[in-house]
Amino acid sequence: MKARIVFFDCDGVLTLDPLWQKLHTAVGLPKNLDTKWFNEYYSGKIDFITWVKNIEDYYRKKKLNKELFEKTLNQITINEEAFQITKYLKKRKIKTAIISSGIDYYIEKVAKILGVDYWRSNASFHFDKEGIFTHMDCYTDDPSAKVIQIKEICSLLKVRPTETIFVGDSVNDLAAFELTKHGVLYRSKKREYKKKAWRRITSLLTLKGMIK
Repeated sequence: MKARIVFFDCDGVLTLDPLWQKLHTAVGLPKNLDTKWFNEYYSGKIDFITWVKNIEDYYRKKKLNKELFEKTLNQITINEEAFQITKYLKKRKIKTAIISSGIDYYIEKVAKILGVDYWRSNASFHFDKEGIFTHMDCYTDDPSAKVIQIKEICSLLKVRPTETIFVGDSVNDLAAFELTKHGVLYRSKKREYKKKAWRRITSLLTLKGMIK
């Protein structure tokens, strides 16, 4: 297809060390509790506000400080394929964008490292004057945020969403797959994700053969 924009999820696609997981680990949030809240949200047992509140309450309880926050999120492991594909797309004059449910502090850094044209995130962290975590702001629930942000960038560039590609690997990318009609599932074997995907790939470099 003739793609005018290629959108990328961040964690698990452009980066290999999921930011939420490493931040949770840094503050001592047990993986089983994190997984429990994730599954409860996506199964409809709790709403997005409750999920966010659970995380906020735990971070406040553990007194997450700005120094640990920045130290943790300054550690970024970029997928080597990401360097190559973003360089290729730039050479082809195809716009690139990161659409992530992650934290703005981190996503901005990834975008700068890769030279991505646009980026959007769904969370901002706030700290008091002593540097202790107070709360986080989220734009809206993750799947909806991705759809809104894709539409925003498409409107800015006067491009229809169906003229774009979205590369993702998780349940919160499926709404973006449906919007663009060109969802590319990266390194995931989950059957329900495969059903929503336009294409499935195990290397980002495979995108070269999909773009005219």
